[in-house]
Amino acid sequence: MTLRKSILLLISLGTIAALVGCGSGPGAPTVSLSTVPTTLAVNSQTSITATTTNTTADVTWSVTCTDATSSSACGSFSAATTASGAAVTYTAPAFIATNVVITATLNSNITATANTAIGGAGLTNGSYVFSLNGLDTNGPYYVSGAFTVSNGTITGGEQDFVDFNNADNSDQINPTGSTVTTTADGNLQIVLTTCTGPCATSSGPDSNVGVGGVETINGTVLPLSSTGRTLINEFDASASGSGELDAQTSAAASVPSGGYAFTIGGWDNFENQGAVPFAIGGVINVDNGNGAGTISGTGSIFDLNVDYSETYYQGITIGASTYSGPDPSGRVTFTINPTGSNYVPSFTLIGYIVNSSQIRLVEGDGDQIGGIQGGLALSQGSNTGTFTSTSASVVGNNFVLGLTGEDTEFFLQAVGQITPSANGGVTGFVDFSDLSGSDTYNPDPVTAPAYSVASTGDITIAGVTDGNGITYNLQLYLDGNGNALVITLDPGDVLSGYGVAQTGGGSLTAASFKGPYGFSAAGLDTNYDGPFAAVGPVTADGVGTISGFVDLNWLNFTSAPEDVADAPVSGTFVTTGSAAANGIFSSGSVTGIDLTNCTLFTQGAPGCTADVFDYYLYDAAGDSFAIETDTNQLTLGVLSQQ
Repeated sequence: MTLRKSILLLISLGTIAALVGCGSGPGAPTVSLSTVPTTLAVNSQTSITATTTNTTADVTWSVTCTDATSSSACGSFSAATTASGAAVTYTAPAFIATNVVITATLNSNITATANTAIGGAGLTNGSYVFSLNGLDTNGPYYVSGAFTVSNGTITGGEQDFVDFNNADNSDQINPTGSTVTTTADGNLQIVLTTCTGPCATSSGPDSNVGVGGVETINGTVLPLSSTGRTLINEFDASASGSGELDAQTSAAASVPSGGYAFTIGGWDNFENQGAVPFAIGGVINVDNGNGAGTISGTGSIFDLNVDYSETYYQGITIGASTYSGPDPSGRVTFTINPTGSNYVPSFTLIGYIVNSSQIRLVEGDGDQIGGIQGGLALSQGSNTGTFTSTSASVVGNNFVLGLTGEDTEFFLQAVGQITPSANGGVTGFVDFSDLSGSDTYNPDPVTAPAYSVASTGDITIAGVTDGNGITYNLQLYLDGNGNALVITLDPGDVLSGYGVAQTGGGSLTAASFKGPYGFSAAGLDTNYDGPFAAVGPVTADGVGTISGFVDLNWLNFTSAPEDVADAPVSGTFVTTGSAAANGIFSSGSVTGIDLTNCTLFTQGAPGCTADVFDYYLYDAAGDSFAIETDTNQLTLGVLSQQ
């Protein structure tokens, strides 16, 4: 080959290489989005991924919308920027919104968008159990029941209602006049029309229930719930109460079996003392020991507290008792016959089975105790009769508890964190409020010298004290699955409630309190003008603020009942207190539900007060109890994601 040909060949090869290099070099950067659902529920979360090409730059996230009901933000992202292929979590706003445009921006000028709309959360096909408690125009009331939804329509159900004038109104739910809809703000609204007999025979509505036999219930579906769990309140002029709605599973058709920890609380006419506060807690072992439908009494026990006096009974044994059901709505009835030297009459518990774990209860049938009470039963399953002082479900658990009832001042609310330790002692914290201003330590460190555990799962903790003259006696009833029911056995108060064993303790920070929550709050104004119940969606930012709205019902005795939708709510939380490491965020606030100071509720009021609140977190998701610690109002709340 000549030198000239060699040079030409090299030039040709170089040209080809250059052309090949140009063909495989980087092109223009691009960005694309994974599929985004065309509709999302308020306060829900969805995962979105942006994928880029021809660049290593991150994308920046933003969202715009046409908000039909307020000027609230159009949602938020778990991160402001992400790398290619890294998922970001988008949290929908608390309000219904239209024309929502989610945008991923690359290099300030390259974008990819996805369109969606924010709608209200609904109820899928199936059956649901609901329960409410509070005050109506007769005094305390409790109602539990179940209804079925098919293609957005209520097709039937039943409920049991008790108050001072009604020992037990057991009613059917009429498909005609009963509805489930989404309100303009995205909350759920359920209207239940009752029948005093079979609805098919044109039985009239029960005039003792709701407004002319019709109950209106508002609720916020918990944002991360896969079962439609909903915090609810009564939203009509007949009553003010709060509670919960849960999807009913096929377990509702199963006959109860094994141990059930239970508590009920309210008022009654025990020993003809008139209307007095009352609470019962214990364990019922459904063992069919004397044949089908029977409770032998083995492994069954309960405690009773009445009238914040010296009248309380501990360790009452249960004799031969019975149960019946469930019926097609999951309704069961327990007839409990106490034994022993203390005179405690028989009583009846009517329950609606939610699932294999829980039953919602009311006391009914005009039993011998004559109570107006409601509560909860939790299945112990394989844990029945196996509890000891060394059980993992007992020792070292931080039980976070929310309780309501009365003391000698009148209504009383409390939140506590109680820890039975391996050395036999008890430590913890407590906040309580009865509007007397007597609780000046928030949170108040407490201790107890000892505790005892019965095989049935009830824990006796006597002498819980803050060292400043305040002492409590607690009785806990465990299911062995991380849940605790509780009553007090004190001479000065009657309280009942529920709680859970805290998870994530020691590592709970402000960042734990982040994301969308269902918020429910109930209590009384400072003048005892009437009870209130509020429910709605809120969002915590993981730094120190909370915002959202509630639908609030106030049974205002001095003027007229009020139902206020979309009441704006804001709040703060701080993590600098002495108990913050225990997940107790003290000296925060909630603004927007102070009845006598907010112009939304009281004409001529000076403006909404930032009431002082403590938050007791019970998991790393920020689920928590919230209690007002000033004397402006009596308020106990819960924030939950699922």
